[in-house]
Order: sequence, then C-alpha cells, then structure tokens
Amino acid sequence: MFGIFTISERRELYMTNAPKNKHEKNIAVDNEIVVVSDIINVLGEDFSNIYCVSRDGESVDIYRYENADVGVKEVLHEEEPYKIAMQRYIDANVLQDDKEKMEVATKLDNVCRQLQHASQFTIHYRVKRNNEISFYRMKCARMGDADTFQRIIFAFASEDKDVRLNELGIMMKFSGATGKRKILIVEDDALNREMLSALLEDRYEIITAQNGKEGYQLLSDHYKELSLVLLDVQMPVMNGFEFLKKVREDALLSSVPIIVITVKDGIDTELLCLDMGASDFITKPYNSDIIRKRIRNVIRLKESSLTLEAVERDELTGFYTEQAFLHYAKQIMSFKPNKKMQIIVAKIKDFKLVNSIYGTKRADEYLCYLASCYSEKLEDGLIARKGSTSFVCMFYGDEKLDHLKLVDTANKIAANAPIHGVKVKYGIYEDADHDLPISTMCDYASLAIETIMESYDSDVAYYTEDVALKRIRDQIMENSFESAIENQEFTVYYQPKIDILTEQVVAAEALVRWKRPDDTMVPPGRFIPIYEKDGQIEKLDEYVFKKVCQLQKKMIHSQKPLLSISVNLSRSSILRDGVAEQYINIVKENEIPFSCVPLELTESAAIYGERLRKTAGQLVESGFKLHMDDFGSGYSSMISLNQLPFSALKIDKSLIDHICEAKGKTLVEQVIMLAKLLNMKVVAEGVETKEQLEILKELKCDEIQGFYYAKPMPEDEFIAYVQKKR
Repeated sequence: MFGIFTISERRELYMTNAPKNKHEKNIAVDNEIVVVSDIINVLGEDFSNIYCVSRDGESVDIYRYENADVGVKEVLHEEEPYKIAMQRYIDANVLQDDKEKMEVATKLDNVCRQLQHASQFTIHYRVKRNNEISFYRMKCARMGDADTFQRIIFAFASEDKDVRLNELGIMMKFSGATGKRKILIVEDDALNREMLSALLEDRYEIITAQNGKEGYQLLSDHYKELSLVLLDVQMPVMNGFEFLKKVREDALLSSVPIIVITVKDGIDTELLCLDMGASDFITKPYNSDIIRKRIRNVIRLKESSLTLEAVERDELTGFYTEQAFLHYAKQIMSFKPNKKMQIIVAKIKDFKLVNSIYGTKRADEYLCYLASCYSEKLEDGLIARKGSTSFVCMFYGDEKLDHLKLVDTANKIAANAPIHGVKVKYGIYEDADHDLPISTMCDYASLAIETIMESYDSDVAYYTEDVALKRIRDQIMENSFESAIENQEFTVYYQPKIDILTEQVVAAEALVRWKRPDDTMVPPGRFIPIYEKDGQIEKLDEYVFKKVCQLQKKMIHSQKPLLSISVNLSRSSILRDGVAEQYINIVKENEIPFSCVPLELTESAAIYGERLRKTAGQLVESGFKLHMDDFGSGYSSMISLNQLPFSALKIDKSLIDHICEAKGKTLVEQVIMLAKLLNMKVVAEGVETKEQLEILKELKCDEIQGFYYAKPMPEDEFIAYVQKKR
C-alpha cells in the first residue's frame, strides 16, 4: 500500500479509467491495469517524473515525464535494467559529495529492505549542472504489502520548483554553492575552535559557536543543512550535558548527529554523553586522522539511515509530523513578520468509535481522504498531522478568513467522505500573535474546538476571549477536584425508579452533585465533561460508588427495605485495569449483596470489545448486575446486547421525548420488544408527562424514571420518599 492506494481494492476502477494525458500510460501489474492517474493522485502534483521498477526483473517503466530539468528520462531508459539506469543517472547528475549516499540509498536491495519497514521514504540530494547546484528529492514507495510487493514507484521532484518546499528552502537553504557538508563546532576555547576549523575546512563548511546557548541557536536555525555537530563538554553559559539534554527534547534537532569532545581518561563522561544521545566522541589532544575518520563514519551512517525524513513525515498521510510543523511554522513566522497568520486545527469526533466500527483499514482511508482534501485546498502555508485524530494548518495572506466559504468547504468534504456521518470539527485562531509560541497558537485553536465538540449545529469555531475565560474556569475546576473530594463537597442524589403498574418505588439511580463551600451548586453538565477529559472521573466514580455502598450498609443495619441503587460507571473507569477487583472489594468491605448496587454502562462504552467483555464477565460472575444506560443516544452497538451480560436496558430521554409521535412510538416499541426477547428489564428515562407514561404502559415498559414522579433528591429526602410511597 502507498498512502490510500492499494492495487487489489481498485481493480474495477483501473479497468475502466484511462490515462489523463499523452505523457502518462497504463502498466499491467499481475493481470491488473494500474492507471497512472490514480498513482499521480496519491503522489500529488509535486512529482513531475514518475517511474515503476519491477523488483524481480528490474525493468523500468515510465509513468510520467514532464520536467526535463530533472534529468531522468535521458538515462532511465525503459530498455535497460534499473541498476544500470540508476547508476547512469547518478553519474550524470548527482553532486560528487552526494553520490556515495545515493548509490547506497538507491541500491535495490536496500530500497526493498527499507520498504519492508515503511510504505514509503524520501531521499534528498543535490544535482550539479552548469556549475549550479540544485536540490532534489526522490520518493520510493512500494505497491502492495510489505511481505509481497513486487513493484516500486520512484518519483523525482525538484525542490526548487516545488512552491511549498521553496518557501521553507529560502529560509533554511544550504549556505552556499560550495557543495560541502556543513559542520557546527561548539567550543569555548578560541584556539581549539581555530585548530578544528583549520583541520576540517578543506572538506567541510564550518560554522562555530563559543558556548552551548549560542550553539543551540545555530543548530535550531541550520539543523536541516547540518551534517554534524562537534560539541565540547566543558563550556560556560550552557555546558555540553545541558546542550544534549535540550537537543534530545526536539525530534528534529536530535536527528543531527553529535560527536562530543572530551579529555583523555574521561570514560564516565563519554558513557554519560553516549547515553544522552551523542553519536561518538573524540579526545583532546586531537589526532587529525581519527577525527576525520570518525566524522566521515558518523555522517555516512546518518545519511544512509534517512532519520530526518522519518521524524519529519507522517507515514500514512505524507504530511509533516507535529514536531516538524512546530519547527517550520516558527521559521515561517520569523521570515514573514508582517503577514497575517491563521491556525486551523481539524479534529475528528469519536475517531476511536470509527476505528472500532469500520476497522483500521477504513479509518486510515478516511484519514488519507481528509489529507488529500486539505492538501488540495491549501495554497500558501503549512499542514501537518497532529496526533492520531487531528490535522493542523498554518496559512498566511492579507485577506480575512471567509467564514461562509470555510463552512461550505467543510460541508463538501464531509459530503464526499468515504465514511458518512463522521463529524470533523474545526478550531480557528485568527490573526495569530507572532510573539506567542506556535504550540500555544495550536492550543488556542484546539480550545475553540472544545466549545463545539458536542454540537450538532456547528462544526467551525473561533478562539475568542470568552473561550480563554472558559478554559481558565475549567482549569480552576480541575485544580479544585482533589480538595472537593477531600472535603466531601460532592453529594450523591438519588432518583427513584417506579414500577409502571404498581407505581411503587422499586429501585433508584445514584447521581452526583457538587455543592461548593459557599452553598452554590455546580451543575453536573459543567464538571463531569471536564473530569471525563482529564481522567479524574475515575476517582469520582469510585467516590460515588463507595457512598452508595455505605448507604446500603446503613439500610441493612437499620432493617429498612433494601432497594437496588444503580451507579454509573464511566467509559474510562470500566476500561481501567483492575477496576473489577476494586469494586468487588468495596462491596465485600461493606458486607452488602452485589445485586443491590447494579452498574450502569453507556452504550458507547459497550463497543470496546474484548477488554470490556473480560471486565464485565468478572463483575457479573461476582454477582453484580449490569444495565445498559442511555440506549439510543449515540452509537448503538446491537452486538453488545448479545455479547455482554446486561440484565436491564435504559431507554434514553432523547427517544422518550418523541414517543408521542408515530415514528417515535414505533422506535421505542421495537427497542422494548428487542430487550424483552433478550430477557432484559426495560427502564424508560426522562418521563415527564402523563401522555408519555400511558404510551409506555401500552408498550409494556417495566420501570419509569423521570420528573413525572420524582426529581433526583438528597439521601434524607430519598429515604422519606420511599417510605411515603410504600
């Protein structure tokens, strides 16, 4: 597979499509017709010269030939095998200093070995013609699976003619036309700097720094063109250890190899430096032959391993990684200080559910589809994959963002997506403050997304002062959690469940409320989403469960009627390691029946497969009853009703709200019938009117929970209510 392109998946398409222009042609691969236009769609228009090589016969086929400047067609003859054609190309075009690298990197065995680990990789090299040096890249991609592929795509592009790369190239271009590799020497002693420079300047271009701080800045500015850093350990301002530690935190900077300069007998120092990421070391006083050979070996190893491309590019989409985006965006901001910059983050809602429902392969296709759409729309800017579920884009221009055009584009992308119904939310930070770190700007755009993540009406949001204030309030709420638990500010309320025929209280559900020390009540809709996001909901779930168990223990000791009181278990809690043992121990410590504290799981949690089934099995085997909560509110997973041992199904209020309508009634009726066939009790949530109640009686629902009978109430009120209704 190369990106979203898989031969076996497009057989019918290949048989019916035709090449787009006279420079493209069809090629038969294993009795299937591979249409060049599809390959080009994957590669994009950056690559003007594209070839296909047979792994076994080494035959070369031309897919596309548009740019004579690349200098490929003249030597990559279709009649000659790959090995001869590639060597001719290297001999005729590649700069002398890059020839050895290219010969190693393009050897077919090495290419195939690399493609077994990654579906594609890129080699950057230089070409010298008419005493001018140009920058090129060659992308290699396998056609098929890692273990079985028989064909390889080779695509060539001039980086100088690629507009997007050229923007970056201007900022981080090799410093001159010397063709020499560049080395940074970081050494505080002026005499040592001069000695090293004199020793190496015949083969390398040298830049120097007199302390670690200055050296780190030079590395940040020139890392892409640097082949090596020579680093002294003992320096003022920032020593070698601090330098190594700081570099190790940046994936791009750490791709540049570092040779540490130490004194003789500094074994411990050398081991520590190697442990911190140094590639090698040399000792003082200098031995010129050893220095040259170690530098040559380290550079050769670095260039053949292609580590920079690995940390720069996302393998699936071909976009920059987030780390590379942050680095390049910073360069663009400094290079264009007067340009308006906009940051847009696109986040796929509930992408884990998409993975679970459609599988990894379809989910990857969806990601690649979004990537191709965003790449097509972006003209001036930079785009990257952010984490596993998001993309981030920085673009610039004098025109103000057109909100309606943005919304229209988002809608069109969604309408043509390979998986329908998946929501993508967009957060925008307009007119970016150039003094802010890029990561902060991305955070601002992400904060805007949070305000619409659960909205069905809006998919685009902007960062504003109100968004910032909300984030501050949320942060305060997060920071207050531990003290609120310790001071028992969280109070458990109980909402009765009523038997639909006898109208007697037969059970209840425990719900949490937050009463601040000043007696103000914080609605659960404000704090629960925050604690679900930061993981503190697990502690809150346990807190509520313990409170309910303590109440049940008190009811037994006072010889009062014991009703089952169900407790909500959040998705993160049920998926936590050891949760079954923990809750089993709490019940045993309180010496109460397991059946009196059923656990409610939302239907969205029920899709988490084997891991959830194992935990659910442990709980039920111990005596717990499981209820499916909020059925009909989101992604209904019918198979979970069969595979998980639920004893009750709770119909969500969103369905009950429409039960008085013909379609709504039919839907609820079918849900009740399904539950009954599976031997599950049915509870209707959110019942508020007499009319809803009568319809539920007609449909033979078992229990009612809602404001029609009772709102959630504190413990004392609940106990009194139960006694009154009996």
